[in-house]
Amino acid sequence: MTTELKTKNAEAVIASEGAELKSLVICGREIMWCGDPAFWGKTSPVLFPAIGNVKNNKTIIDGKEISLTKHGFARDNTFTTVRKSGNSLILQYKYAPVKNSYPYSVELCLQYNLFDDRIEICYSVFNPEFHSIPFCIGAHPAIACDNLDNCTLVFEKREKASTPVMDLDTRLFRSKERIQRLDGSSKLPLSYDMFDNDVVYFDNIKSRAVKLVEGKKTLACIAFEGFETLGLWTPAGKRAGFICIEPWCGSDDYDDDNGIFKEKKGIQILEGKKFARYKMVISAQ
Repeated sequence: MTTELKTKNAEAVIASEGAELKSLVICGREIMWCGDPAFWGKTSPVLFPAIGNVKNNKTIIDGKEISLTKHGFARDNTFTTVRKSGNSLILQYKYAPVKNSYPYSVELCLQYNLFDDRIEICYSVFNPEFHSIPFCIGAHPAIACDNLDNCTLVFEKREKASTPVMDLDTRLFRSKERIQRLDGSSKLPLSYDMFDNDVVYFDNIKSRAVKLVEGKKTLACIAFEGFETLGLWTPAGKRAGFICIEPWCGSDDYDDDNGIFKEKKGIQILEGKKFARYKMVISAQ
């Protein structure tokens, strides 16, 4: 099932399956990738309570080895509509522990607020228990483009940033092998071959907003609050018509991680009966 939000100059379509943003049209222009399964059938999945891969698809939580699939379970489950009012929609998924999998009850809400020039997506994680819980959370919006080789990502601030290299055999980041991406600049030229080793992951940046430019045309701006890092991705070797610009807390495991989930880089720890909140804004300018 999908829900449509409209304003005078904007339209958005959100699916209850995975609470996924399927379309965002601002001033008559589609911002999002179309979800062609020949390249990648998703458009903007929510990553929770895992991001990327853990070693051998297993990790240690509370002293027990459990199974965690890539990017977690939220994207594959149906969310319930809590409220739809005008240009706003709240979707919720309540998770109960499954044997040999993530062992904590948790409630995840996404609130979509559509305006004439942007959509704001607010992520809320609630811990209904009395003990603390660890989790990763991330956004994964796919922004449409014609030719990635003609695109530039403009960071909000000048950055000195390198990214870890993904080992394609182990599907883990190599902790001692990095590629320098920015050296005091705010502009990162993009290309398809950047993604031959999968995701380009900025694990140490100051910027909390980026702009995707193709030639001289701005395709989208992504701003984020609460999220700490940024991943970029498009499928290797396919020359697909999109790039995912992904604010994250957490990531794939590194090869020097100890396998304990709560000690992962970027992990979030939420105390009992508390909320954690995050926000992403997608705009056309």
